[in-house]
Amino acid sequence: MKNYYVSGLCDGSRIDDIFLIHNKSLGYTQDGSPFVRMRLGDRTGTIDAIKWDVSEAACDAISSDEFIRVRGIVTTYNGRLQIKVDTFRPYNDRIDPTDFLPRSEKDIDEMLEEFKKIIDSVEHPQLKALLGYFFKDQEFLSRFSTAPAAQKIHHAYIGGLLEHTLSAAKLCEFAAAHFPGIDHDLLITGAVLHDIGKVEEFCWDKSIRYSDNGHLIGHVVIGAQMVKEAADTIEGFHPLLKSVMVHIMLSHHGEKEWGAAKRPKIIEAIILHILEDLDAKVNTFKQAVGKDTPVSESSLWTEKNWVFERPLFKGLPSEIMNPSAAGTQSIDELLEPDYNPFAEE
Repeated sequence: MKNYYVSGLCDGSRIDDIFLIHNKSLGYTQDGSPFVRMRLGDRTGTIDAIKWDVSEAACDAISSDEFIRVRGIVTTYNGRLQIKVDTFRPYNDRIDPTDFLPRSEKDIDEMLEEFKKIIDSVEHPQLKALLGYFFKDQEFLSRFSTAPAAQKIHHAYIGGLLEHTLSAAKLCEFAAAHFPGIDHDLLITGAVLHDIGKVEEFCWDKSIRYSDNGHLIGHVVIGAQMVKEAADTIEGFHPLLKSVMVHIMLSHHGEKEWGAAKRPKIIEAIILHILEDLDAKVNTFKQAVGKDTPVSESSLWTEKNWVFERPLFKGLPSEIMNPSAAGTQSIDELLEPDYNPFAEE
């Protein structure tokens, strides 16, 4: 079990612990002495590390996406914390993966129970069979419920795919009830299945990274292939319904420049794209701002966010949004006793 997590490190902390290597690079000082820079991480974040006077053989002995035991001290360099490494060595003993991968703050079992109820709400026999093909498979369900939804942007943590899919499905339930003429079963089936390709797009055993198929094909097409292959095994699955489901899978990113293979041409596909994108953007915003970041007059804004391409407002300070009861007055108390807005002057 780890003793020191990145989020708890401070200037002057002495450490002796295990970290995951996110990347490393060998460099040379002006006098030709080799040194190694590393980006180390755990479930709470990442930190730079540097080891001076390192041999090239020692550098070659460690690799990205492998574990390393580090002894050193935390210092501040250019306003950022880094570890000045005294010694390091590859670490090949047993580790707890949850020490190194971020995890959803929501309970996975509770989300699964809610998710299954949404699946059970689908009554169309062919769509129900399609959902059952995937989610009655316990091995698939286990991978789906632990998978991340992304490598870096939204829901990029263990359980993130389930959290995002559940939220998108709940938003689609509301839309199906709110807008007349929307096919509930088609929309909910699309919401539940839209990102299943991410089970094959990502690996998450040590770090969250793309699989070979993730790099070469991507979850949009992978998911569409999975749905087509599943529908082909279901007796009596209507060919047009299969094409519609494949279209929903291929179009859920909305625009081709955003990764869609087709632009949505079905109202349920349009709704799904907008709502799953909404959920992704809200999560991205919250992750960028930091839900627990203290707000003060000097820190109302984040740095420019590369996803939104702008600084983000952290929110109104608590003294504005939660004034003390003693400092509040009703509208009647603020007005003159005999004030009449309709009286002639």
